[in-house]
Amino acid sequence: MVSRSTLEQLGHYDTWGDYTPNFSDSSSDKNIENSTLNTSEQVKTCWLNQFSALKIYGADAERFLQGQLTCNLSEIISDSKTAHYGACCTAKGRVVANFNIRFDGENYWLVLQTKSAEILDKHLQKYKVFFKATIENCQNTHLILGQWKNTDTTNPSDISNHQTLIISDNRQFVIIEDTTDNDPLFEWVPTLEWQLDNINEGIYFVDNDQHEQWIPQHINWHKLDGISFNKGCYTGQEIVARLQYLGKAKKALYHYSAKNKPDSQAQVATQLFDHQGKKQGDILLQRHGEILAALNGESPETCPVP
Repeated sequence: MVSRSTLEQLGHYDTWGDYTPNFSDSSSDKNIENSTLNTSEQVKTCWLNQFSALKIYGADAERFLQGQLTCNLSEIISDSKTAHYGACCTAKGRVVANFNIRFDGENYWLVLQTKSAEILDKHLQKYKVFFKATIENCQNTHLILGQWKNTDTTNPSDISNHQTLIISDNRQFVIIEDTTDNDPLFEWVPTLEWQLDNINEGIYFVDNDQHEQWIPQHINWHKLDGISFNKGCYTGQEIVARLQYLGKAKKALYHYSAKNKPDSQAQVATQLFDHQGKKQGDILLQRHGEILAALNGESPETCPVP
């Protein structure tokens, strides 16, 4: 059985708050000695403990979300498990939260950082009063898994009541109910591996104190097709479109390595500087010396250092 309590008994959280399984400790609990954490099957999976999901449904759900999100809801096909990138912005074009989204025919599923889910839920509640739509925060009822796809993971049919959001050729989210009855065969790996893949692929989900700080282009969301420039009006659309067609982004997201720096030093750094000591940008996500940072300008000539 896969549940939050089982996973917490069989693992711990690292310095970054990411989940790491304790294989050596798993045999100590008789109630979970047959847990999937003891398997070594080919389905490489991690528990994205810092992610949650919002489920949005109702007769007016599409019309409601179309007026709030940067992605085009009409392009999200119900019979496809492919996830789309999207964001919700303030009237000033600043990102409240960004996410992956999928429609299952009845419900829109948004996967995003747990704190962002709470903030986005509260933000959207202000706008849905004139629509027949319901927003559910699944933080306490569902778990978010990250899977590296192969021929056996495209359709995880051994998991009941799940939702799959395919985000690339080799990775996908799987949303399962907390306390799943099944015992699927997963090879559990540290969540750190997923975070490092996100950094390498330039994917950043707004978190902590970064809400309402960035225009979507600042975090390269347009390069992930997370912005539709032909869908019509939505909150913040004027600012986002103006920057795309008439302006120039003052910041952009870049990946840098600081592996020559001790982990303790890289961990506390929040800004990047050039070799002359001039600030070049802000660190948004970092793991083990791998950094995603919003840098000043579109083509920084010098490699910043923390």
